[in-house]
Amino acid sequence: MVFHKHPKLVIKGTFDKNGLHEDWPEFAENVFNFICFYGIGEIYDPALYMKACRKADDCIFCSVKFDEYGKSYYYLAENDTFSVSDSVLVPVGLDNRNSIAVVAGIDYFPADKTPFPLDKVKKIIRKCNDDDLKANNETTE
Repeated sequence: MVFHKHPKLVIKGTFDKNGLHEDWPEFAENVFNFICFYGIGEIYDPALYMKACRKADDCIFCSVKFDEYGKSYYYLAENDTFSVSDSVLVPVGLDNRNSIAVVAGIDYFPADKTPFPLDKVKKIIRKCNDDDLKANNETTE
C-alpha cells in the first residue's frame, strides 16, 4: 500500500491469522463498512464507476429524446439539477417552439472540448411541470 504522507507498506505472508499483518482487522473493517454502505453491487456497476465527476467549470450537456426510439440530441444545461428520465422543455426547430423531451443521458465537457460550439447549442428551458405534461397529453390524444 502507498500512503500520501507515510512510507510504502508491503504486506507479505499467508492469508490466515498467523500470516496477516497487524493492521489487517482495521483494513478488513473499513472494506466491510464500505461494502455495507454502498452495497456490493454498486462497486461493480459500470454506470457508476464509468461516469466522470463534474468539475466546477465543466459544461453540462443533456442528451434528450423526443420519443422512446428516436434519435438523441444534445442540449446545454445551465445547472446540475437534471436526472436521466426527467421530462424537460426544450426549444425545437428554426422557430424554437417549445417541446417536451426526456433526458436520456448527462455528460460533462470542459469548455474547450464541447461537442458543439457553445454559441450554437440550444439550452434546456426547464424541467417540465404537471401543467406541461397535461397539455402535452391533450395535444397528442
